[in-house]
Amino acid sequence: MLVEWKKEYELGHAGIDAQHRELFELTNQMAAARTADELKPLLMVLYKHTREHFQLEEGLMRDAGFPGLAEHAEYHNKLLLRLTDLSLKDHAAIDKLMVDWALRHTQFDDADAAAYIARR
Repeated sequence: MLVEWKKEYELGHAGIDAQHRELFELTNQMAAARTADELKPLLMVLYKHTREHFQLEEGLMRDAGFPGLAEHAEYHNKLLLRLTDLSLKDHAAIDKLMVDWALRHTQFDDADAAAYIARR
């Protein structure tokens, strides 16, 4: 399933929005991969992107005193563990994970944090 970036997904932070757009693009590249050989380098890029992205988000939340930081960081940690686990054994399930992350987490969970940060 392909995911399309829409303007309404923007959270108002240039760095976060750019990384989210990259996530959508990477999700689509992974969905188009037909073999494990095509998917493997994308998984490496995804993992690196994910770690950097989570560090940026969590740093912004920490600096703003976001009260939901611990819960949000726990979600990030669980997502990284699922990504690692799936990359080792179930490449087909990665597509579903990526779509869920791109369409649910970035729009709702990250939007809540971004709204709080903007008010600070």
